[in-house]
Amino acid sequence: MAEEEKTKKRKLTSDEKENSPGMSEELFFPTAKAATEVEVDFGDKTIPKRHAIGYWSIRGLGAPLTMMMCAAKVPFTLFLYDIVEEGEDGWNSEYFAAKAEFIENFKEPLMNLPFCVDREKKRFITQTNAIFAHLGRSCAMFGDDKIATSECEQLLCEIYDLRNVMTNSVYGESDINVDSILTSGKAHMKKLEQWLEIQAEKTGKDKVLHLVNGKLTAPDFALYEMLDQFQALAEENKQDLYTDLKRIKEFKDGFEALPENQFYLNSWLHNELPFNNCMAKFGSLPGPKIYTHGESAKDASWRGKGVIEMSP
Repeated sequence: MAEEEKTKKRKLTSDEKENSPGMSEELFFPTAKAATEVEVDFGDKTIPKRHAIGYWSIRGLGAPLTMMMCAAKVPFTLFLYDIVEEGEDGWNSEYFAAKAEFIENFKEPLMNLPFCVDREKKRFITQTNAIFAHLGRSCAMFGDDKIATSECEQLLCEIYDLRNVMTNSVYGESDINVDSILTSGKAHMKKLEQWLEIQAEKTGKDKVLHLVNGKLTAPDFALYEMLDQFQALAEENKQDLYTDLKRIKEFKDGFEALPENQFYLNSWLHNELPFNNCMAKFGSLPGPKIYTHGESAKDASWRGKGVIEMSP
């Protein structure tokens, strides 16, 4: 059965929105005020969903976290918060009220998106790389020893720097300069190209599809998402991202073809969510296209989906 046929969705009722649980002792969970709640399982709905991830209803930093959980076949909950128009040129989100309430009620001053809740350990984690580390360990995707774990941490920081090249430009006040974005992005990619070359020497493989010891680890997913965004920007402007980046291209194409990644890559989370939020100057609509305030709300089909159950 196709993934779409196995995806069930329903709208939150007004009572559910009003009375959705807070982070009680039983649930240890932030108030479910997100416009979309995705419950992901892998064939057995009785397995408790230990983890929940919260993020904007875009791909961005949430996509690689989600993709990793799907590849590991670890059940989880995903909360997606919409940003919507307010007034002539303003924006608002249900997340802002949820954040203020959460900080006040549960003494979590670092509350931010993305966040992760570990129901079993009764822990709340924020900041992207901290979440990668926590979920990576839970999924056995954060290195087999101290050296490999340290390599994962280094790579995540480097890839976050690559991510900042994109976000600092597309969310900035001035018009984006595609050539500048690609040039700056490739400076980081060339370092990762050399890293992959070293991995090829270590593993003896012709093509390297993993950043650490030939195994799936958290930075693989972070790099894949950013390459997908940079590739889309380059293609939209009729440029070749992978000139002089042979290993990077092999990684992108090979990682995309791995069986572990097909559930996520064939889902609406990958194919229907935009790269960036609606005020961004690139990838703020799927396609990638650009969101126009006051005109594009009708095209935002990913908003307000209520509760969705997903299973391969």
